[in-house]
Amino acid sequence: MSKKVLVTGCAGFIGYSITKDLLNNNFSVYGVDSLNDAYSEVLKKARLDNLLSNKSFTFNNIDLAEISQLDSIDESFDVILHLAARAGVRQSFLQPDVYVRDNTLATTNIANYAKNNSISKLIISSTSSVYGDSGEQSVEENVDELESPPSIYAATKISGERIAKTILDDSGVILSIPRFFTVYGPWGRPDMSILRFIYWIVKGTPLRLYGDGEQRRAFTYIDDVVAALAKLIDEDTEGTFNIGSAKINTLNEAISYIEEKLDKKAQIEYLDKAYRDVNVVIPSLENSSNNLNWEPKISLKEGLAYTTDWCLSNIDLLDKIEYLYEGEESKSEN
Repeated sequence: MSKKVLVTGCAGFIGYSITKDLLNNNFSVYGVDSLNDAYSEVLKKARLDNLLSNKSFTFNNIDLAEISQLDSIDESFDVILHLAARAGVRQSFLQPDVYVRDNTLATTNIANYAKNNSISKLIISSTSSVYGDSGEQSVEENVDELESPPSIYAATKISGERIAKTILDDSGVILSIPRFFTVYGPWGRPDMSILRFIYWIVKGTPLRLYGDGEQRRAFTYIDDVVAALAKLIDEDTEGTFNIGSAKINTLNEAISYIEEKLDKKAQIEYLDKAYRDVNVVIPSLENSSNNLNWEPKISLKEGLAYTTDWCLSNIDLLDKIEYLYEGEESKSEN
């Protein structure tokens, strides 16, 4: 008998990708999403349309911060995969109340729901932002989280982690927390660098680069993230796990790989470094390797080639999206 999984944030980038993988592997998925306007709803609705074509997928548009809406779900689940969140460092300073609501409160409600409904396993996604700038040392789970988080976003995510742990202590619910590092790939978010960079280079429009491009990231391809989540769903592995690339690359290196793939130069418009943007975050993957038996497999050059091919095949969809960096004002009336 296949497992039934509740996936929150199923219309988001990672939520859509893992839901599609689960459906392809004969899981039954109950997806929830509020389809908010954090970034282009066009992309979210296109992802959701793809999922709705599968008879093993059920969708419910609910707000997880409203406990009554969550409690109205009259289903039983083997696993809850909580991926719904409000992301973005800069924007979190502009809307702190929204981030507390969509991240900390929603995660609190999910943890209570798992406990009250005797769910055997809860997986809560988190972020590398809780570490701040790592410098040249790799960051380790349960050691290097900053006492004073560097952003409202990071504060709401680490608060959600800690509240969930407290709620589920001695409950019997298996709690796993993957922390993601700069995830990219097909169906990615248009407020993050990679999808924006590819689209702008393809279209020959100025590529807006905040800072000098020497910021370094553990760019992590979506298939590697999906593989980690699949392991957490299939295995009873508790703990917190860094899910990131073993190799650190600069934004400039990412741009050069895209230019090479497209055989086209970017028209770069250099802007001031983004507010509270970190220089580098390097993940320690020792725990993920030893205790989850997971390691990333896709290099940045390879992953960018796959992502660029997807963008070229879906250019009509991408033409409908507004590519705003977090906190930028919309250029349209809508």
